Amino acid sequence: MKKHVNLISVVALLFAAAPSLAADIENGKKLSRQCSVCHGKDGLSKDPEVPNLAGQPALYLEKSLKDYRSGAREDRRMTLIVKNLSDEDLKDLAAYFAAFEITVGAPE
Repeated sequence: MKKHVNLISVVALLFAAAPSLAADIENGKKLSRQCSVCHGKDGLSKDPEVPNLAGQPALYLEKSLKDYRSGAREDRRMTLIVKNLSDEDLKDLAAYFAAFEITVGAPE
């Protein structure tokens, strides 16, 4: 039973990583410059009303960006930024921000 659970975990991790495997992280880094105005350098926002992008799952980020582009999610600034980006650009951006490793410490 343990081997079965471990295999499922490995397969799940591979599927979670799949979007970033096909993406161009360097292009995502280049595209991310426009994101830093609101979301902070390296996707770490200093504004409590603007979410951090660094360390978020690539699938979540890619879907969010596509939703802004299609109008399923609404934010004037986000819509303007992503309206002319291709699916590949969105995948690259998502992979770039997902590649950050975020660590959290428990309060003392």
